[in-house]
Amino acid sequence: MANLFEFADMLDHKYECFIEDHTTHYEVGLHWHYFMEILYIVEGQVRLQIGNQEFIAKPGELVVLLPSILHSISTLTDKCVYSVIKFSPGNAPDAPSHGNVGWRESALLRLASEGRDIRAHFPREMVEKTHIRAFMEQAIAEMQSQPTGYISVISSVLRIVLIELIRIWESEGLNLNSLHVDDALNIEAVPAYIDEKLGDTLRVEDLAQMCNLSYSQFSKKFKKMFGRSCKQYIEQVRLKKVQTLLTTTSMDINTISQEAGFSDASHMIRSFKSEFGITPRAYRHPEEQNI
Repeated sequence: MANLFEFADMLDHKYECFIEDHTTHYEVGLHWHYFMEILYIVEGQVRLQIGNQEFIAKPGELVVLLPSILHSISTLTDKCVYSVIKFSPGNAPDAPSHGNVGWRESALLRLASEGRDIRAHFPREMVEKTHIRAFMEQAIAEMQSQPTGYISVISSVLRIVLIELIRIWESEGLNLNSLHVDDALNIEAVPAYIDEKLGDTLRVEDLAQMCNLSYSQFSKKFKKMFGRSCKQYIEQVRLKKVQTLLTTTSMDINTISQEAGFSDASHMIRSFKSEFGITPRAYRHPEEQNI
Protein backbone atom coordinates (compact mmCIF):
# COMPACT_ATOMS: atom_id res chain seq x y z
CA MET A 1 0.00 0.00 0.00
CA ALA A 2 3.02 2.31 0.26
CA ASN A 3 2.60 3.75 -3.25
CA LEU A 4 -1.07 4.48 -2.63
CA PHE A 5 -0.47 6.69 0.41
CA GLU A 6 -1.99 10.20 0.34
CA PHE A 7 -0.23 12.76 2.54
CA ALA A 8 -2.12 15.60 4.22
CA ASP A 9 -0.55 18.33 6.35
CA MET A 10 -2.55 18.30 9.57
CA LEU A 11 -0.31 20.83 11.33
CA ASP A 12 -1.74 23.81 9.48
CA HIS A 13 -5.10 22.20 8.77
CA LYS A 14 -6.30 20.19 11.74
CA TYR A 15 -9.82 20.28 10.34
CA GLU A 16 -10.83 20.67 6.72
CA CYS A 17 -14.51 21.40 6.05
CA PHE A 18 -15.60 22.18 2.51
CA ILE A 19 -17.93 21.41 -0.39
CA GLU A 20 -16.82 19.48 -3.47
CA ASP A 21 -18.74 20.63 -6.56
CA HIS A 22 -17.92 18.70 -9.73
CA THR A 23 -19.42 19.50 -13.13
CA THR A 24 -17.12 17.11 -15.00
CA HIS A 25 -16.15 13.54 -14.24
CA TYR A 26 -13.97 13.25 -11.15
CA GLU A 27 -12.10 10.14 -10.10
CA VAL A 28 -9.48 9.23 -7.51
CA GLY A 29 -8.06 5.71 -7.70
CA LEU A 30 -7.31 3.41 -4.80
CA HIS A 31 -5.41 5.20 -2.04
CA TRP A 32 -5.26 5.51 1.75
CA HIS A 33 -4.39 8.15 4.32
CA TYR A 34 -4.03 8.67 8.05
CA PHE A 35 -6.85 11.16 8.35
CA MET A 36 -10.56 10.38 8.68
CA GLU A 37 -13.04 11.64 6.10
CA ILE A 38 -16.83 12.09 6.27
CA LEU A 39 -18.81 12.74 3.07
CA TYR A 40 -22.47 13.79 2.76
CA ILE A 41 -23.90 13.53 -0.76
CA VAL A 42 -25.93 16.62 -1.68
CA GLU A 43 -26.47 16.10 -5.41
CA GLY A 44 -25.59 13.43 -7.96
CA GLN A 45 -24.18 9.96 -7.41
CA VAL A 46 -20.75 8.71 -6.39
CA ARG A 47 -19.25 5.24 -6.75
CA LEU A 48 -16.96 4.20 -3.90
CA GLN A 49 -14.81 1.22 -3.16
CA ILE A 50 -13.91 0.87 0.51
CA GLY A 51 -11.77 -2.14 1.30
CA ASN A 52 -13.38 -5.02 -0.59
CA GLN A 53 -16.83 -3.41 -0.72
CA GLU A 54 -18.22 -1.32 -3.58
CA PHE A 55 -21.40 0.77 -3.53
CA ILE A 56 -23.08 3.86 -4.98
CA ALA A 57 -23.83 6.81 -2.68
CA LYS A 58 -26.85 8.96 -3.54
CA PRO A 59 -28.22 12.31 -2.28
CA GLY A 60 -28.92 12.32 1.45
CA GLU A 61 -26.50 9.48 2.11
CA LEU A 62 -23.31 9.52 4.20
CA VAL A 63 -19.93 7.88 3.73
CA VAL A 64 -17.33 7.48 6.48
CA LEU A 65 -13.72 6.71 5.53
CA LEU A 66 -11.71 5.54 8.51
CA PRO A 67 -7.91 6.00 8.59
CA SER A 68 -5.69 3.48 6.79
CA ILE A 69 -8.58 1.98 4.78
CA LEU A 70 -7.89 1.54 1.05
CA HIS A 71 -10.59 3.30 -0.99
CA SER A 72 -11.42 4.96 -4.30
CA ILE A 73 -14.09 7.43 -5.47
CA SER A 74 -15.57 8.45 -8.81
CA THR A 75 -18.57 10.58 -9.82
CA LEU A 76 -21.34 8.97 -11.88
CA THR A 77 -23.38 12.03 -12.84
CA ASP A 78 -22.66 15.23 -14.81
CA LYS A 79 -23.00 17.29 -11.65
CA CYS A 80 -22.05 15.99 -8.25
CA VAL A 81 -21.95 17.93 -4.96
CA TYR A 82 -20.96 16.59 -1.56
CA SER A 83 -19.91 18.03 1.80
CA VAL A 84 -16.62 16.90 3.29
CA ILE A 85 -15.04 16.97 6.75
CA LYS A 86 -11.44 15.76 7.10
CA PHE A 87 -9.55 15.50 10.36
CA SER A 88 -6.80 13.56 12.02
CA PRO A 89 -8.23 11.27 14.71
CA GLY A 90 -5.42 12.58 16.88
CA ASN A 91 -7.21 15.94 16.77
CA ALA A 92 -10.66 14.49 17.35
CA PRO A 93 -12.33 15.53 20.60
CA ASP A 94 -12.82 12.76 23.13
CA ALA A 95 -16.37 11.51 23.43
CA PRO A 96 -17.85 10.67 26.85
CA SER A 97 -16.90 7.41 28.47
CA HIS A 98 -18.91 4.29 27.80
CA GLY A 99 -18.87 2.00 30.80
CA ASN A 100 -15.24 1.58 31.75
CA VAL A 101 -13.94 2.52 28.31
CA GLY A 102 -13.26 6.09 27.26
CA TRP A 103 -13.91 6.51 23.54
CA ARG A 104 -10.58 7.97 22.45
CA GLU A 105 -9.05 8.57 19.06
CA SER A 106 -6.92 5.47 19.57
CA ALA A 107 -10.08 3.34 19.78
CA LEU A 108 -11.30 4.86 16.54
CA LEU A 109 -8.01 4.02 14.87
CA ARG A 110 -8.15 0.52 16.26
CA LEU A 111 -11.42 -0.05 14.40
CA ALA A 112 -9.54 0.48 11.17
CA SER A 113 -6.35 -1.38 12.08
CA GLU A 114 -8.28 -4.42 13.28
CA GLY A 115 -10.38 -4.46 10.13
CA ARG A 116 -13.66 -4.38 12.05
CA ASP A 117 -16.72 -4.91 9.89
CA ILE A 118 -18.54 -1.66 10.67
CA ARG A 119 -20.78 0.40 8.43
CA ALA A 120 -19.11 2.88 6.07
CA HIS A 121 -22.16 3.73 3.93
CA PHE A 122 -25.21 5.22 5.64
CA PRO A 123 -28.51 5.27 3.68
CA ARG A 124 -30.71 8.36 3.62
CA GLU A 125 -33.35 7.05 6.02
CA MET A 126 -30.65 6.36 8.60
CA VAL A 127 -28.98 9.76 8.19
CA GLU A 128 -32.30 11.59 8.51
CA LYS A 129 -32.70 10.19 12.02
CA THR A 130 -29.53 12.02 13.07
CA HIS A 131 -28.38 15.65 13.13
CA ILE A 132 -25.23 14.90 11.11
CA ARG A 133 -26.19 16.87 7.98
CA ALA A 134 -27.00 20.03 9.95
CA PHE A 135 -23.80 19.81 11.94
CA MET A 136 -21.68 19.23 8.83
CA GLU A 137 -23.28 22.32 7.26
CA GLN A 138 -22.48 24.31 10.41
CA ALA A 139 -18.85 23.16 10.39
CA ILE A 140 -18.46 24.16 6.74
CA ALA A 141 -20.06 27.56 7.37
CA GLU A 142 -17.69 28.15 10.30
CA MET A 143 -14.67 27.18 8.19
CA GLN A 144 -15.74 29.46 5.34
CA SER A 145 -16.35 32.58 7.46
CA GLN A 146 -13.82 31.83 10.25
CA PRO A 147 -15.38 33.99 12.99
CA THR A 148 -13.82 34.18 16.45
CA GLY A 149 -13.61 30.71 17.99
CA TYR A 150 -14.50 28.86 14.79
CA ILE A 151 -12.04 26.02 15.50
CA SER A 152 -13.67 25.43 18.88
CA VAL A 153 -17.09 25.32 17.24
CA ILE A 154 -15.90 22.84 14.61
CA SER A 155 -14.37 20.70 17.35
CA SER A 156 -17.66 20.71 19.28
CA VAL A 157 -19.69 19.91 16.17
CA LEU A 158 -17.34 17.07 15.30
CA ARG A 159 -17.78 15.61 18.78
CA ILE A 160 -21.53 15.32 18.21
CA VAL A 161 -21.11 13.86 14.72
CA LEU A 162 -18.77 11.18 16.07
CA ILE A 163 -21.16 10.31 18.86
CA GLU A 164 -24.01 9.97 16.35
CA LEU A 165 -21.87 7.57 14.29
CA ILE A 166 -20.82 5.61 17.37
CA ARG A 167 -24.45 5.14 18.37
CA ILE A 168 -25.28 3.70 14.95
CA TRP A 169 -22.31 1.34 15.03
CA GLU A 170 -23.23 0.29 18.54
CA SER A 171 -26.86 -0.40 17.53
CA GLU A 172 -25.51 -2.70 14.84
CA GLY A 173 -23.49 -4.78 17.25
CA LEU A 174 -20.25 -2.92 17.96
CA ASN A 175 -19.30 -3.59 21.58
CA LEU A 176 -17.30 -0.60 22.80
CA ASN A 177 -16.17 -2.54 25.85
CA SER A 178 -14.44 -4.99 23.52
CA LEU A 179 -12.18 -2.23 22.22
CA HIS A 180 -9.11 -2.66 24.35
CA VAL A 181 -7.31 0.67 24.57
CA ASP A 182 -3.94 0.15 26.18
CA ASP A 183 -1.70 2.76 27.74
CA ALA A 184 0.55 3.01 24.70
CA LEU A 185 0.31 6.24 22.72
CA ASN A 186 -0.79 5.67 19.14
CA ILE A 187 1.50 7.59 16.79
CA GLU A 188 -1.52 9.07 15.00
CA ALA A 189 -2.50 10.66 18.32
CA VAL A 190 0.94 12.22 18.94
CA PRO A 191 -0.11 15.69 17.62
CA ALA A 192 -2.95 15.85 20.15
CA TYR A 193 -0.55 14.80 22.91
CA ILE A 194 1.94 17.48 21.85
CA ASP A 195 -0.81 20.14 21.93
CA GLU A 196 -1.83 19.04 25.41
CA LYS A 197 1.73 18.94 26.79
CA LEU A 198 3.16 21.88 24.84
CA GLY A 199 4.28 23.73 27.96
CA ASP A 200 6.20 20.67 29.20
CA THR A 201 9.55 19.27 28.12
CA LEU A 202 8.90 17.14 25.05
CA ARG A 203 11.63 14.73 23.93
CA VAL A 204 11.35 12.68 20.76
CA GLU A 205 12.94 9.74 22.58
CA ASP A 206 10.16 9.78 25.16
CA LEU A 207 7.43 9.97 22.52
CA ALA A 208 8.94 7.03 20.67
CA GLN A 209 9.02 4.99 23.87
CA MET A 210 5.41 5.89 24.63
CA CYS A 211 4.47 4.56 21.16
CA ASN A 212 6.42 1.33 21.81
CA LEU A 213 8.70 2.14 18.88
CA SER A 214 12.45 2.56 18.57
CA TYR A 215 13.71 6.09 17.98
CA SER A 216 14.50 5.35 14.31
CA GLN A 217 11.16 3.61 13.68
CA PHE A 218 9.24 6.45 15.29
CA SER A 219 11.19 9.16 13.45
CA LYS A 220 10.75 7.53 10.05
CA LYS A 221 7.03 6.89 10.53
CA PHE A 222 6.36 10.34 12.00
CA LYS A 223 8.07 12.15 9.11
CA LYS A 224 6.13 10.12 6.55
CA MET A 225 2.84 10.83 8.28
CA PHE A 226 3.32 14.51 9.12
CA GLY A 227 5.80 15.70 6.49
CA ARG A 228 8.49 16.88 8.92
CA SER A 229 10.57 15.50 11.75
CA CYS A 230 8.96 15.28 15.17
CA LYS A 231 11.40 17.89 16.52
CA GLN A 232 10.47 20.28 13.71
CA TYR A 233 6.79 19.60 14.31
CA ILE A 234 7.06 20.45 18.02
CA GLU A 235 8.99 23.64 17.22
CA GLN A 236 6.41 24.76 14.66
CA VAL A 237 3.48 24.04 16.97
CA ARG A 238 5.20 26.13 19.64
CA LEU A 239 5.74 28.97 17.19
CA LYS A 240 2.07 28.90 16.19
CA LYS A 241 1.22 29.06 19.89
CA VAL A 242 3.46 32.14 20.18
CA GLN A 243 1.67 33.75 17.23
CA THR A 244 -1.68 33.17 18.89
CA LEU A 245 -0.56 34.54 22.27
CA LEU A 246 1.04 37.61 20.67
CA THR A 247 -2.20 38.55 18.93
CA THR A 248 -4.78 37.52 21.53
CA THR A 249 -3.12 38.37 24.87
CA SER A 250 -1.04 41.07 26.51
CA MET A 251 1.42 38.56 28.01
CA ASP A 252 5.03 39.66 28.07
CA ILE A 253 7.62 37.82 25.97
CA ASN A 254 9.01 35.80 28.89
CA THR A 255 5.57 34.51 29.86
CA ILE A 256 4.72 33.66 26.26
CA SER A 257 7.95 31.68 25.86
CA GLN A 258 7.09 29.67 28.97
CA GLU A 259 3.50 29.06 27.85
CA ALA A 260 4.72 27.80 24.48
CA GLY A 261 7.30 25.51 26.06
CA PHE A 262 10.52 27.26 24.96
CA SER A 263 13.53 26.90 27.22
CA ASP A 264 13.91 30.68 27.40
CA ALA A 265 12.78 33.88 25.67
CA SER A 266 16.01 34.21 23.68
CA HIS A 267 15.47 30.79 22.09
CA MET A 268 11.90 31.73 21.25
CA ILE A 269 12.90 35.03 19.66
CA ARG A 270 15.61 33.39 17.52
CA SER A 271 13.27 30.62 16.37
CA PHE A 272 10.42 33.04 15.66
CA LYS A 273 12.62 35.35 13.58
CA SER A 274 14.11 32.40 11.69
CA GLU A 275 10.63 31.07 10.85
CA PHE A 276 8.78 34.31 10.10
CA GLY A 277 11.56 36.79 9.29
CA ILE A 278 10.40 39.17 12.02
CA THR A 279 10.80 39.45 15.79
CA PRO A 280 7.89 38.67 18.12
CA ARG A 281 7.72 42.36 19.14
CA ALA A 282 7.54 43.50 15.52
CA TYR A 283 4.87 40.88 14.85
CA ARG A 284 2.78 42.18 17.76
CA HIS A 285 3.32 45.87 16.88
CA PRO A 286 3.47 46.10 13.07
CA GLU A 287 2.53 49.78 13.24
CA GLU A 288 5.93 50.56 14.76
CA GLN A 289 7.62 49.34 11.58
CA ASN A 290 6.10 52.20 9.58
CA ILE A 291 7.42 54.94 11.82
